[in-house]
Amino acid sequence: MSYTHFPMNGPLITMTHMCRSWRNILLATLDLWTQIDFSVITKPQQAESFLRRSKKLPLDIHHDLEDLDPVEPFLSTTIHNLPRLRRLAINSCLPRLGRFLEYFSAPAPELEYLSIANDINITDKDMELPSTIFRGRLPKLRVLELHCLRTDLRNFNFPSLARFTFITGTKISIQNLTSFSERCALLEFIQVCLEYTAQQPIPPRERVLLVALKELRFDQTACTSGLLDRLILPNCTEMMLKGHFVGKVLDDFGDPAARIHPSSIDHLPVMREITKAVAMPRSCVLSGPNGYLRFWCPQENREGFNAEFFTFSPVAVSGIRELWIGATTEFFSYRTLWKQTAAGVRGAFEVLTKVEDLTIIGCETEPIFATLGSKIGDAVLLPGLRRLTIYVGDGDLDILALIQCAKARKEHSRPLGEVTITFENEPGADVIQEVELVSGFVEGLIHRVGVSPLLKWECRDCGIW
Repeated sequence: MSYTHFPMNGPLITMTHMCRSWRNILLATLDLWTQIDFSVITKPQQAESFLRRSKKLPLDIHHDLEDLDPVEPFLSTTIHNLPRLRRLAINSCLPRLGRFLEYFSAPAPELEYLSIANDINITDKDMELPSTIFRGRLPKLRVLELHCLRTDLRNFNFPSLARFTFITGTKISIQNLTSFSERCALLEFIQVCLEYTAQQPIPPRERVLLVALKELRFDQTACTSGLLDRLILPNCTEMMLKGHFVGKVLDDFGDPAARIHPSSIDHLPVMREITKAVAMPRSCVLSGPNGYLRFWCPQENREGFNAEFFTFSPVAVSGIRELWIGATTEFFSYRTLWKQTAAGVRGAFEVLTKVEDLTIIGCETEPIFATLGSKIGDAVLLPGLRRLTIYVGDGDLDILALIQCAKARKEHSRPLGEVTITFENEPGADVIQEVELVSGFVEGLIHRVGVSPLLKWECRDCGIW
């Protein structure tokens, strides 16, 4: 359970004073008394009550350590109960955090969750995690989160570790991380953020097989470090990689651009049989039956929808059948439209030849419709397109461009089979005029060519109409 959902110590004790029935029920529920948040304890007696009423059950302890706050009774209570400790979370603003952690020098054989977060603004360097902490003996540890802490990970061996989050602004060797991963065979989740200036990656000499890993998250520096190139991940089904991914040697700030080494691609099932793509400002999501891959890119590199979203060579995207362009459907009428250029759209659509379903939300639609309705040489872009869905917010829908697009595709023998237009709220009078215009357009198509797309109007609040 997250500490943000813990019952506050004071109110829980107060409830025991409501009536005898409540008191008996609360005192009989031992689990309620195993979660101690020293950040809200006002009296030492409260901690003693929790310890006594939880009997011998495992303990979950949390504390936000401020510089001027006393460390007692948190320190002595935790140290004296290390054999019972199941979860420990420390958020620190202490300049002396490294020395403070040295007090935890005895084993914690039942500890399953350990999170230590240092305030990045306290010092210009990350605090050091002592190698003597818990004597390095945490046989049941499953979750380890270290924020703004530096340490030599080769000093630790956690045979049961399943989730590992590591954020540091201090340089750490990739061999250190690789060696640590190799000794944690049960790892299912890894998140690494390296916030120092990246160095050019060194080609790997050997690679570590992580059979259990299912989810991987790297920031740009972690990607650039070459750590991914040193891992073999045969069962990873979800991956998030941050960086530029445009094939450049350097990014706009002069740092090495994050690129994926071809030798890593062959071992990622998430990259195989990609059938769906979601292109949004600052990110691109590729997914299929074998997993989910997200690329995140800085805003300045993703002002428009263009072919760069789909040129993550050697990632194969030619099999994509479902394409989503724009933002999420949440609050889609309250934001700036994503600007497009006809050249950028055309470049992307030339790559995606098998798309059957196209969804557009929060985009300037005129360049997209104009591109879909034009014939490039002897070919029509997105020749397999049959279903078009448009989420309409403020000014998202260019009716005239849509009419021309449908007409042109019919003339090119590539007609749309279905067009769905979805409003967030029930349309007003101005939108009703647009509906009548499109209805007239459909009737006109029937009159002129004897066939038209199946047109659907939907409202998220009032259904189909």
